Amino acid sequence: MNSNLVEEHVTLICELGCVRVSEVIAILEQGKIAPETDRLADAERTQVLNELKAIMAVYNARKGGCA
Repeated sequence: MNSNLVEEHVTLICELGCVRVSEVIAILEQGKIAPETDRLADAERTQVLNELKAIMAVYNARKGGCA
């Protein structure tokens, strides 16, 4: 698994805003491939999902969710 590639994708997805991050999480949780993750291997996609969920958990705890 390419950790740098995972980190790059997480950063790019987060730059799209919390609404899109939530959408990407939902897509990945359904076992589908979000356009932002289509170049990743399954293991990398799973790692992106885990990292996005962790980031959103902190964000939601501080901000109370997406505006």
